[in-house]
This record gives sequence, structure tokens and C-alpha cells, in this order.
Amino acid sequence: MMFQLKKSMTLATGALVAASLLLTGCGASSTSGTTGTAEDPVTIRFAWWGNDARAKTTFEVIKAFEAQNPGIKVKGENTEFSAYWDKMATQIAGGDTPDVLAMSGSYPSEYSSRGVLLDLEKVKDEIDTAKFAPGTVELGQIDGKQYAIPAGVNSLSMILDPAVFKAAGVELPDDESWTWEEYQDLSTQISKNSPQGTFGTSPMANDSFLAVWARQGGEPLYTEDGTKLGISEARVAQWLEMNLELQKSGGAPSASQTVEDGSAQPEQTLLGQGKQAMKVSWSNQMNSYSGNELAMMKLPGESQSGGAWLRSSMEYGISAKSKNTAAAAKFVDFLVNSEEAGKLIKSDRGMPVNLEVRAAVLPLLKENQQKEAAYLDRIADMKLTAPLPFPAGSSATMEVLNRNMTDVLFEKAAPVDAAKKFIDEVNLNLAK
Repeated sequence: MMFQLKKSMTLATGALVAASLLLTGCGASSTSGTTGTAEDPVTIRFAWWGNDARAKTTFEVIKAFEAQNPGIKVKGENTEFSAYWDKMATQIAGGDTPDVLAMSGSYPSEYSSRGVLLDLEKVKDEIDTAKFAPGTVELGQIDGKQYAIPAGVNSLSMILDPAVFKAAGVELPDDESWTWEEYQDLSTQISKNSPQGTFGTSPMANDSFLAVWARQGGEPLYTEDGTKLGISEARVAQWLEMNLELQKSGGAPSASQTVEDGSAQPEQTLLGQGKQAMKVSWSNQMNSYSGNELAMMKLPGESQSGGAWLRSSMEYGISAKSKNTAAAAKFVDFLVNSEEAGKLIKSDRGMPVNLEVRAAVLPLLKENQQKEAAYLDRIADMKLTAPLPFPAGSSATMEVLNRNMTDVLFEKAAPVDAAKKFIDEVNLNLAK
């Protein structure tokens, strides 16, 4: 079965469906700017984050687009993820926003609330979403308006290295039933049975993972109006305590090694070096870690009541100040709807949302990427309702979470105190 966001998910965003139809409906376009000619082309800028491999592929996509659209030139701007948002903030403040920009997480909410992003209803005739998987168009909507187009979908997953399990004499878990307690026990057992420097797992400091953790406990990460956190201090403290216990038991590395591993490129992480058995990770990152034959499983504690969900792994927005919105929209359409672009990008930006592009890409995927596609089908089959987009004011949540977890791992703060500090600080950010 081909992946799709199931009916229950589309019902959860039912109020937004009508707005999504604007992108495929008929009617006069209100685009501004021109698409130029071969003799007098217009130039647009496209900004994204990623490593050198992604940059190389993206410039190939740009070259293919320009060959088909001689009236448009695209200037590509690649930045490492850690510096990307600071660069965007500087450019936006200086009135120099790229025409097309990649986004994720809370940034569509942040930027749309500040008037940075174009309401894509204005370029509805240039971007076709008719062949998108059901429910995926809505992933780019904020308050009923389409501000972004999903580049692809992914989900949080547990990446495992079966070779590390085998060397430690430990059986792989059953991901239909395993618990976080079993995850902890397996991590400790693998570390004890492995050479020094090889570990069962490592901590995960990511607000999207915290959203999964909250949902598994029956709580939302944010309240429905987005004005404060919905997760309880107790639930945050449980997660911080679990990571501290893993470190103390040896199931995870030391605090200093955890910090170092968290800033490393995927292939340089412990998992990438074949020195870690399990890692919570975005599904589309599995192929970046290692040449080993890795496995992808559901997170512990997943159930029909809540947990991981299919989300947009990257989204494309258009600057509200662009002087060439028609050209920018035509480029976005090429990125998500062109089989030529899809065959170059494959699943690097998540699994394609255009079902025909996905079908063309699947045979080209490596074994690990095929596993990702199968995993996303399993997540879709769970029919989980996606949470609302992370609200404006939440872009710093991951940094606040990371800082407080680091304090816990270095034992500068108790989990309960760090949980309170985390919630208080994030709520202040949301109230601004």
C-alpha cells in the first residue's frame, strides 16, 4: 500500500481542507512578477539547509529546472542546519529574504505570523497539489491559510544496528509491544556486553520527540491555542530522569560524549561508526548514518492513542516580498511535482508527497531508504491524528530543552527542577 495520511488525520484537519483546495482550484491567479524569457530571464533565490551531498543534488535539480524554464534563473544558497535559522533571521531583518526558503518545525508559524511568507492562494495556478497524498497539503497550512508546501514526509523512528545487537548477544525487540523500560534494559545490557566505547543508545533532545513523549502520555506538547505548553512538569521530568538513568547505568555515554555526539555529522556519530545499537532519529536520516545494514522500528510505547505521526520533513515557502512570485511558485511546483527532480532528490527531504513522484522514486531507493518507505506506511496505518503545527514563539523550544537536559546529564540540576525551568522558560517565549 502506498503511504498516505489516513482519513482520521484528514478529519482532524477538516476545517483546513477547503483552504487546501484553493491550490488546485480554478480561477484567476493573482501572481505578481513575471517568469522572464530566455533573452531576459528573471533571477530568484532559493535557500535551504543541509550537507554537501544535499547541496550537490539541489544544484543538479536547479540545473534541470533552468533547462526546462529558460526564462528563470535560480541562485542556490546552502547553509548548515546549525547556522541556517540565524542566517534567515539576519536576511529577513535586513529585507533580503530569499524568494523561496526551506522551513520546518515552528518556523512556518513564526514567519507567517510576522508577514514573512506569501499566502500561496495568490499563486494557486502555479502550484499543483492534485496528486499529493491525502492530508499532506494541510501540513503546510497555518490558521486555515496555505503558507508552505511539504517537500516530503518523515516521522520519528528508532534506528537500530543489528550488528551491534548480534555482537552483544542481544535479540532485536518486538516493536509492536516493547516499552521504554525494555528500551532502557536493552541499552544497558548491550553496553555491558560490548567493547568499551560502544553503547546501547544515546539521549534525544528534540522538541518533536518531546511531542511524541507527551502524546504517549495522553498530553499535547502545546495547548490548542498555542499560548503555553500542554505537557506537564511530571511528564518532562520522567523523560529527563530516564536519560539520566541510562547514563548512570552505562546504557548511554557520558554527558560530555553525549554533547559531542549530538553535534557530530551523522556519519561521525556513534551510530555512524557502528558503536551504538539504537538511536531515536528522523526516518529520512537513516541512510546518512552508516553503510551498515540498519533497521527501522517504531518507538517504544507506541499505540493507537498517540505517538509518532507523519509530518513534513521540510517545507517550501515563498517570501511575501518577492518580486517574482510567479517564478518562485513555478520552481516550488517543479521541486515537488517533477519526476526528474524527484529522481534526483529521492528521499533526502523525506518521502515525496506527490504519489506519482513517489512511485517513480521507489525503485531507485537504496535498501535503507526502502525500509523508510515501509516504515512510513506502518505509521500511516496507525491512523494517528497529527498535532497542530508548533505555534509562533516555539522556535527556541529545542534549544531550551537541550540546555536543561544537558544540565541534568552533567548533574547540575535535578530532573524535576530542570523540568520546571524548561516549562517556565518556554511559556515565557510563547507569551511574547
